[in-house]
Amino acid sequence: MAIQRILQIILFLIPTLIPPSFEGLFLSSNEDVSRVFYKPTYEVNVQRDVIYGYGLSHDSFKLENPKQIPLKLDIYTPKNDFSNRPIVVLIHGGGFRGGSKEKPPFIAMSNFFAARGWVVFNINYRLLKDFGSVPEAWGAYVDKQTIPSKRTQNKAVYPALRDAKAALRWVIANRTEYGINTDYITVGGGSAGAFSAVGVGMTENDDYRDELTVEQDPTLLSTNLNELFEVKTILNFWGGKDCVDAINIFKNKQLYSKNNPSLFTAHGTNDLIVSYEKAEALKTIYETTGAAHVLYALEGKGHGPWNYSENGNSLGDLALKFIVTQQQLDVF
Repeated sequence: MAIQRILQIILFLIPTLIPPSFEGLFLSSNEDVSRVFYKPTYEVNVQRDVIYGYGLSHDSFKLENPKQIPLKLDIYTPKNDFSNRPIVVLIHGGGFRGGSKEKPPFIAMSNFFAARGWVVFNINYRLLKDFGSVPEAWGAYVDKQTIPSKRTQNKAVYPALRDAKAALRWVIANRTEYGINTDYITVGGGSAGAFSAVGVGMTENDDYRDELTVEQDPTLLSTNLNELFEVKTILNFWGGKDCVDAINIFKNKQLYSKNNPSLFTAHGTNDLIVSYEKAEALKTIYETTGAAHVLYALEGKGHGPWNYSENGNSLGDLALKFIVTQQQLDVF
């Protein structure tokens, strides 16, 4: 018994006693477990501009002069040989009008999680300027429900969500190559990207996929249509639930339930771009359904306070702790 106890103590101390570069010598890569770390532990490899599918671009939302454009993502992988690594998919903000995966907060967040054991997919998607394919009924719904100044922006939501879901299906299709465990999927975003992340996580696999046929949009055939995914956790940095509400109304669904992914929300109380009320609305829904959630009200903060910290914990630290608790990951 004494020897067994000593071995238990040694195994507990190993992660703090050995340098990160030797981690793989002591921790088996064959265990059926997703292992992550609180502190940066691994060097990070970055594979840029990987094509995950194609989408149509047009001259306007009248959908004239269609042309195929590639959809790209960057992959951040920790330098280890584990085969059950958890996943984070990140979606940049920019009001569906601008932004890219090269935005510094998303590069920083990608490196943050990859250095701690996650495989991170930081994606681009079609923006308003691309005039992506929109179902006719969706366009009519937006024209009826939205004030004129917001109509084109809200039409851009559909191809953005379609692309984000295509990226998730690509990840599932390539799970073996990247040594990932698709039981542990986190999707996160900031601002418009957070609206998308909530939409990707809480809608069903057919939503933002089957509203167009392959005859209407042949590029759908490039997006691994047969792959399915289930998001376990959503990271919502100053976003909202509008993309879920749209499907609830547009397709007469009720997508809010106790089975929704666990939800981490951080939102500035003085946000003048995306009202803090958006965070409270999601909190109310989660309290009603009983699904797991946490809301960090960033007192006095405006829109996009990526440098926020609480008791020495960055937003990344807070999000990481929430993920490992909700997904019951092994963390060291």
